[in-house]
Amino acid sequence: MDYELDSMMGFDKLGLYFEVHIAGFDGENFTYSVYFNDEPDDSKLEETRKALSVFLGSFDEETFPGYVDVTNEGDKLSVYLDLGNTTPGNENISIQGILKALNNVSGIKQVIVNEDCEGFDF
Repeated sequence: MDYELDSMMGFDKLGLYFEVHIAGFDGENFTYSVYFNDEPDDSKLEETRKALSVFLGSFDEETFPGYVDVTNEGDKLSVYLDLGNTTPGNENISIQGILKALNNVSGIKQVIVNEDCEGFDF
């Protein structure tokens, strides 16, 4: 049976201004390849970190949303989410929350989640 992964993950219901797709799964880790209209510079990296910081700051002290890191890969920014030790039940909140936070960053053309995964056969 062929499933539409974007829809399964709820990405089609987020109302984002940019295009988003999921290429596959890598266990509890998610890597968001964030492509911009122009090559991202240090100011775009800082804008992205700030948007993610606001999202991560919305969790209380007892709720762990996962480990998040952002790096500049030259042609794109890479946002890494490790859901290990995430508070049970918050996995989708974190996965979708990263995308919602990125919606506050200007100039994003497309986000591909787990771009380097070979896919997942059902």
